[in-house]
Amino acid sequence: MTLRSLISNLEKPVVSGPLDTEITTLTYDSRQAGPGSAFFALRGVKADGHRFIQRALAAGCSAIFAETAPPEGCATPWVHVKSSRAALALAAATWYEQPGLKLKLAGITGTNGKTTIAFLLHYLLNTAQRRTGLLGTLYYDLGGAALEPATHTTPESLELQGYLATMAEAGCRAAVMEVSSHALDQQRVLGLPFEVGIFTNLTQDHLDYHKTMEAYYAAKVRLFETISHQDHGRMIINSDDSWGRKLITRYERTERVLTYGYGVHATFRAINVRYDQNGTTFELEFKGRSFLVRSPLIGDFNVHNTLAALAAAHAMGLNLRETVRHLQDAPQVPGRLERVSEVGKTQVFVDYAHTPDALKNVLQTLRELKPKRLITVFGCGGDRDSSKRPLMAAAAQDASDICVLTSDNPRTEDPQRILADAARGFTRGARAVQIEDRRTAIRTALENARDGDIVLIAGKGHEDYQEIQGVRHPFDDRRVARQLLSELRTQRAVDFSSDPPTR
Repeated sequence: MTLRSLISNLEKPVVSGPLDTEITTLTYDSRQAGPGSAFFALRGVKADGHRFIQRALAAGCSAIFAETAPPEGCATPWVHVKSSRAALALAAATWYEQPGLKLKLAGITGTNGKTTIAFLLHYLLNTAQRRTGLLGTLYYDLGGAALEPATHTTPESLELQGYLATMAEAGCRAAVMEVSSHALDQQRVLGLPFEVGIFTNLTQDHLDYHKTMEAYYAAKVRLFETISHQDHGRMIINSDDSWGRKLITRYERTERVLTYGYGVHATFRAINVRYDQNGTTFELEFKGRSFLVRSPLIGDFNVHNTLAALAAAHAMGLNLRETVRHLQDAPQVPGRLERVSEVGKTQVFVDYAHTPDALKNVLQTLRELKPKRLITVFGCGGDRDSSKRPLMAAAAQDASDICVLTSDNPRTEDPQRILADAARGFTRGARAVQIEDRRTAIRTALENARDGDIVLIAGKGHEDYQEIQGVRHPFDDRRVARQLLSELRTQRAVDFSSDPPTR
């Protein structure tokens, strides 16, 4: 592709050098730059790609895209743009021949619920014989026989456009994506023609990046600004969430908004909800019609997730009655309130809950199952919003009989510092212990669980690693819990009351 073609969709680029320069690859990593490559200098949180332009030039790259003018005497074609990230997103779409136009795109954003909704919607579309790709936290389905490991919730725009192109080439007719606030703020999905956008909720998370809830919300709004310009776009918004209602008010005059929740005015409304350890049933009210919904997922928050998936499937053209029927056979969502014990005297669940609100919701759900005691193993991630750590502990304490505070993914932080931050959320006399080693913490909880208790292992969900000082070590809460349960079957449990509480 020539440089002229590559920049054809960019907004007012200033080009120095010949436009007929041949480009054979795009990159934003100077280590991958070389003859034929166009290097995009991206500004990141920790590094600025403009610092590596000289390295790309030394490697012989064929073009530079930057937010600065070229230095005097630069012989390499240079594209001066207002935003390198926006330029990359639009150029990548051109490079891959606009794959987003070949697929019906659904994007899910919000603090909690993205993964479950994406998983359910992907399942429902495929079950209805509409081959659908998936980009999300669990894995990537690019339309081939094998699933790909997920590198990011939402990939960088260059990889994202490549994945969409692969889906289209594999015969996919639609794609479902989790769209993170970081991706929206960094313009990774710029220019994608989303047909459906889902807003789940907004609770405290990622304030280390966004700084304020208002800025966090503003990033989410970008998805719906895109949809508001599509001819047939639909916005599916949680009307039970205060930020969702703010979003509804912003777009209600567009007549493109479908709402979901328990409220009487919700377009997709759930009533008469009942659930047990095997799943949930409720009545779905939609435009004067009623459907009996059976779902294998449990909890009020999963009722919201189910409503969102059903609404999105309907907006994408599926028959609602058939979709409701297919839902009852949906598989377990990996790491989302996933039971890892056999049905019996003590129930053990693993969940990804890593925000105060998510943890509160999961624990409230498990309380509804009427356990004798609820034992919660949880931790807080390192190099992330530290202000939510004591809130996590407070949420765990409020809904649990016993808390075991442990390491999550400390990343580059001192695990003991993270534990100390979180422990400030415990009140005096809290039934809580601190055990840094996660495996030992899980074992302690399981050893001391009695008949009728429920043990929740929260924070990592589907993840199969623990990141410590930048190194990922194999660690899957589900596998570890199953191994320990097997080992402990013949061992005598020690009474938890022998352990003195610590703050």
